[in-house]
Amino acid sequence: MLSRRAAVVFGVADVLTALVIFVGVFRGLPSRWPAVDVPAFALVVGHVVSAAGLISSARWGRSFARATAGAALAVGVALATTLALTAAWLRGVYGPIGAGGEVIFALVAALVLPYLVVLPAVKVIWLGRGGDGQRE
Repeated sequence: MLSRRAAVVFGVADVLTALVIFVGVFRGLPSRWPAVDVPAFALVVGHVVSAAGLISSARWGRSFARATAGAALAVGVALATTLALTAAWLRGVYGPIGAGGEVIFALVAALVLPYLVVLPAVKVIWLGRGGDGQRE
């Protein structure tokens, strides 16, 4: 059984992650692109519903939170990899001129890692163990 404290912590983290994704994509990016907007919207909705399920101790909350964390982890790893490869490509093709773009992509990748890689990985592991260190 997931402890109440862990459920609240993960629920609050889900709300904060949804807020960061919403602001970063829908307020921070100057143009709309479905390849970015659709997964971002799905993650925002998934995190909000996951938070509601965890905080309210709904029966489906834990499994939904694990599924949402798995999806966020997959998107985060793909995004961080794409950003790192793009930064390397800019530096390789454009040399010193591409260094500015490289720095921007590296900073965005560094911002993505805690919210879409590390936190979802911790959630998947913690929720898979039942929140008390024991396997389900």
